[in-house]
Amino acid sequence: MTTLVSRSVTLVALVGRLNPAAWDGLIPHTFALGVAAGARPAARAEENGGDPAELNPQPLPPVATALRLAVAGTVGAVANAAITARVSGGDARQILAEVGDDWCGTPTGRIPWPRHWPLPWPPAGPLPIDPGYATPAVQAQAALAFQGYADGVAEEQLRSSFGELAERLADAALRTAG
Repeated sequence: MTTLVSRSVTLVALVGRLNPAAWDGLIPHTFALGVAAGARPAARAEENGGDPAELNPQPLPPVATALRLAVAGTVGAVANAAITARVSGGDARQILAEVGDDWCGTPTGRIPWPRHWPLPWPPAGPLPIDPGYATPAVQAQAALAFQGYADGVAEEQLRSSFGELAERLADAALRTAG
């Protein structure tokens, strides 16, 4: 069954043939390499003398770039937790459902974020970006990234769980943006 999110990922893959940077905000492959090497994007940026947002050649606001990297990192961490749970006999579906509840729930004036993962901004201070602008973008990016995991995992239960979360996030993004 081909879903809207799956078709969207295919379209991004086609665009990625022309510009591989199209994947950077969606599938956290470059982020995962940094984590595997033991370095976070912020740590690598400090070593190179700059803010991670300043090292990005795209003309994006620094806050949006930092949020995009935080979403990619969180999606990767959630996916790894779900895969680890499944392999160790736990319930990956429950982990992904909880993340879906957090990311797709009604925002209370803040950008929705999975409660078991650290916020990408100070919890008590004002948000550095308008939640009405950021919330659907965060949900859409996470939807496409989770669909990438769904398309890349051979095990059927994980594939299904990732795909269901991707659809849920995509629906929430379209509802929130609408």
